[in-house]
Amino acid sequence: MIDIYISLVAALSTIAGAFSYFSKVKNRQTPKMPLLFIMSLIVGSVFGVAALYVTAQSPSWSTIVVILLATMPVMMSAVFYKTFKESKSPLGDIQVQVGDKVLPFAATRANGSEFTHEELKGQRILLKFFRGSWCPYCSMELKMFEEMKPIFDRFNVKIVALSNDEVAAAQKHQQRDHLTHEMLSDPDLKVIKKYGVEHHKALGGDGVSSMTLFGLPFPTKMKYKPMAIPTSILIDEYGVIQWIDQAEDVRLRASEEKLLAALNASFAN
Repeated sequence: MIDIYISLVAALSTIAGAFSYFSKVKNRQTPKMPLLFIMSLIVGSVFGVAALYVTAQSPSWSTIVVILLATMPVMMSAVFYKTFKESKSPLGDIQVQVGDKVLPFAATRANGSEFTHEELKGQRILLKFFRGSWCPYCSMELKMFEEMKPIFDRFNVKIVALSNDEVAAAQKHQQRDHLTHEMLSDPDLKVIKKYGVEHHKALGGDGVSSMTLFGLPFPTKMKYKPMAIPTSILIDEYGVIQWIDQAEDVRLRASEEKLLAALNASFAN
C-alpha cells in the first residue's frame, strides 16, 4: 500500500502546482519564472520514481494505479521543460516598423468568406498575429481584448486577429471564447510570412483537437511546425502603423496598462 500513498503524493503535488500556475495564466499574471510549478514538478517526479521503485519490488493489484499516478508528474515535467525551454521567440525578421503603411494582404474569415486589407481603410485597427486557438496564452490575450472592448470602442479601434489555424479551428475558437473580434485564417502563412512574423519551427498543436483544462485550451497533440510570433500592430485610419509589440517570450504578453498607454499615445489627440 505504501506505493499507492507515494504515487498519490506525486500526483497531487503535480496537480497543485499546475493549478497554481495556470490559475495565474488565466488571470493574466503569468510568472516569468514559475518557481512554484517547477518545484512541484520536481517533488512530484521524485515521489513518482520512488513509487515506481517500490511497486517494482513487490507488484500487486495496485501496480497499474501506481504506474498511472507516478508517471503523470514525470511526463508533465518533460512536456513543460520542452515548452518552457522553447518559449523564447526568434525575433528580428519583422518587415514593418512604426510609420510604415500597412502591407496589403488577404485571408479567410472564420465564417469562410474572404477578407482583404481594403476593408481596413478608414478604420483604426489592432492587427493581432497569434499562435493558434490551442495556445492558452493566446486565448487569454484575446479574451483580455474582449474585456477591453469598451476601451477600444472609445478609441474607435477594431480588433483583427490572425493565425495559421484552419477555418474550422478559427470558427471553433471564436465560439469557444465568445469573441467578437474579426478572426482570420492564414493556413499557408502567406500573411504571416509577408509581415515577417513567422516562427519557422515552433512546438505547437492544432485547434481542432485541443481540449480544455483549468478553463484554458491545451493541445492534445504537439509537433514542430511554423506559426506566428505573437505580435500586435496598431494601425491608424490612414493605414499608418503607430505601435508594434512583439512577444520575446510566447508566455508573456502586453498588459492592459501597456495597451492603454499605446492607445493614448497614438489616438488621444
